Amino acid sequence: LEASIERIKVSKASADLMSYCEEHARSDPLLMG
Repeated sequence: LEASIERIKVSKASADLMSYCEEHARSDPLLMG
């Protein structure tokens, strides 16, 4: 149970990070490459 909770937290954190990057990529030309 603990391991699955950790996995959920990690996957949620990475999903949040991805959406954060996508939001800021539109306003930050450096992130677009």
